[in-house]
Amino acid sequence: MKKSVWTSVFAAAALACSLAPVHAASDVAEVRLVDNIDESRGYCLDIAGGRGENAPLDRGLQAHTCYDYSGELLVDQSFDVALLEQGTFKIPYFDVCMAATALDAGASIELAACDGSELQQFMLQDNGNLVATAVGDLCITTSATEKKEGRGATPVHVMRPLSLQPCSDENSAYQVWMLFTL
Repeated sequence: MKKSVWTSVFAAAALACSLAPVHAASDVAEVRLVDNIDESRGYCLDIAGGRGENAPLDRGLQAHTCYDYSGELLVDQSFDVALLEQGTFKIPYFDVCMAATALDAGASIELAACDGSELQQFMLQDNGNLVATAVGDLCITTSATEKKEGRGATPVHVMRPLSLQPCSDENSAYQVWMLFTL
């Protein structure tokens, strides 16, 4: 009888561990555009082309409807808070970092193995600009003109491409970011 009690205790503990989040909510944050533009749930940095644990890493990052409305931060929109303060935008679940394809205006934003290179160094400034640290005047920018609606959610999710663009007051609705935690 004792054996079955301990077996049940271990089984319950194993189940509880498998249901626990990968990171505590305070360890990760969404990187959210301050201006909701046309999406009442807001836009967050997100792995393009999939959702949650099934997100493909080869499609880079996009601005996407924030998932926090569901009551949780999904792994494809969750960045390591401690590393953000050091200029590294790492998605811990996938062990990848945000990277620019170049340090030029128009460069795409992708994901890569974290290597600390200048293509992976960004600073969220006090004014909300998310700049490439090596150049300082290029901001992570959400497209003002390109957007598409997704399938499968009600209401539909909205996606917009990201790129490095010159920081400017005229584009602040598409360039000013904040951190959001649950």
